[in-house]
Amino acid sequence: MIDFSAFLDLEHAHICRLAILLAMTRTDEEEKEMIRLYREQHLKAAATTISGYSMSFEETVIRNVVNLCLNTHLIDRKRGHVHPVAHCVLEAAQSTRAADAIGQNFRFKAAAVRRGDEFSLCFYGDLGMHPLSSHKSIGVGYQILGL
Repeated sequence: MIDFSAFLDLEHAHICRLAILLAMTRTDEEEKEMIRLYREQHLKAAATTISGYSMSFEETVIRNVVNLCLNTHLIDRKRGHVHPVAHCVLEAAQSTRAADAIGQNFRFKAAAVRRGDEFSLCFYGDLGMHPLSSHKSIGVGYQILGL
């Protein structure tokens, strides 16, 4: 039998797992509660929804995620923080397969989590040409923030 308190051990969980759990929250209330629980563990976290058509979105999504992280104080306004976050966006997008899905719509929850100098970003949501043909997809990125 699974002991869910051990399974959800926020204090010792890997930062990527924490980003995945936040991205998979189902409601705004769950998201806010998860962020509150993370803060109790001295983690920084934020989430938003990103959507668009095809991967011509990379520049816009990078800008949206960087702004989310800056506006919620997950990162500082410096190259050693912004650059790794941009790489996380590309890693998460590639692992959702959205980067290869030409002509498809996407709608993902983007969840960012930081612990010390570790940063992780997860995209979770729908990818497809039409709502009736879409499927769930998930991707995660991980970077170390610089000075």
